[in-house]
Amino acid sequence: MADKWEKLAPGIRCRLHPTRKHGVKPDKYFVLRFTVDGQKRQESLGWASGGWTLAKAQAELARLKEAARTGQGAVTLAEARQIATEQRRQEAERNISLGDYWTNHYEPYAKQEKRPETWRGEEKGYRVWLAPRLGKLALRNIRPRDLEALRQEMREAGKAPRTIQHVFATFRAVWMHGKKWGLLEGEPPTVGVELGRIDNARHRFLSPAQLQALLAEVERRDPNAWEFVLAAAHTGARLSELAALTWGCVDMEEKTLTLVHTKTGKPRAFPMTPQLFDMLDKKQHGEPGDLVFINSEGGRWKLMPTCFRKALVALGFNDGRDDRREKIVFHSLRHTAASLMLAAGVDARTIMELFGWSTLAMLQRYTHPGAEAKARAVAALGAAVAAKPGKVLPIRKHADG
Repeated sequence: MADKWEKLAPGIRCRLHPTRKHGVKPDKYFVLRFTVDGQKRQESLGWASGGWTLAKAQAELARLKEAARTGQGAVTLAEARQIATEQRRQEAERNISLGDYWTNHYEPYAKQEKRPETWRGEEKGYRVWLAPRLGKLALRNIRPRDLEALRQEMREAGKAPRTIQHVFATFRAVWMHGKKWGLLEGEPPTVGVELGRIDNARHRFLSPAQLQALLAEVERRDPNAWEFVLAAAHTGARLSELAALTWGCVDMEEKTLTLVHTKTGKPRAFPMTPQLFDMLDKKQHGEPGDLVFINSEGGRWKLMPTCFRKALVALGFNDGRDDRREKIVFHSLRHTAASLMLAAGVDARTIMELFGWSTLAMLQRYTHPGAEAKARAVAALGAAVAAKPGKVLPIRKHADG
């Protein structure tokens, strides 16, 4: 490169390349030289072969001088490049695909903050349905029509309405996470897709005799699982709540246990039944931070005990039940505990407090009248219909008024 600088215009100089041509003339390297606040500056622009011309150099010089005079905008090319780089980064971030956002942002958050069973469900829904269909699309450009196409595809594949709802709930969770961090605005596109009401309430629960038979069958197969199932039956606690119970939350003097890791995030204290107290009293107590219930391998319960499922098969409790809502599962123990309490005359408010329900609708979803209660109701109807004219039957008040 030649050592001599050539002045092209006030504040603009160039240096000629010793060998390289741009057209028929030597390639030129442009620089700016000017004074700001009494200080001399030199800014390197680039080669003519890279697109620089005298006119562009003059325009750039004028812009830098104006920024220095007004205090607005970049006053050096290095600063301008830094701003441009940041703008490109922000634009790329705004246009991030669903797949990249999931991998780089949502997945690390969900793994740490969400319950394991919740995360597993979200991961499966994303991997099987969201990623193949929407993963490459910019998250902010996904529209209701894209989600409607996915819903139709899932329906044609024979997926249950509840499965579709779970997948769409996962997408909404991702979208709302992006909104929280300022990448998205407005309502998620899921609001434009009609999923309809889904009735997935389970209607069956175990009678006392069935529950005793189930506990006996589980105990025969796995004592550790028996302790876990008995605790669920005598508290109505969710699997995840009991799995996280530690000895520090068990008060043998007051005969209560406190469920800390609840679905609502609000701890619930639960008095022990005599059977539950007797079982816990015979167990070897650990340190306050040790788990109360562990599986046969010494680990934490994460899923329904295998022997629980085998016990249901052995007892035939789900034989002939094709509707999943009619099948007994581990969560049915929660239905059973609540329904047996209601049948015993426990008032609704107390049941709601014990089970952590804030609305009567949740109580109605989980409690169902037993066969004896129905028989009494029908007998009362028959007596009322058969009553002689003029005879008024006494009205018996229900336990909860």
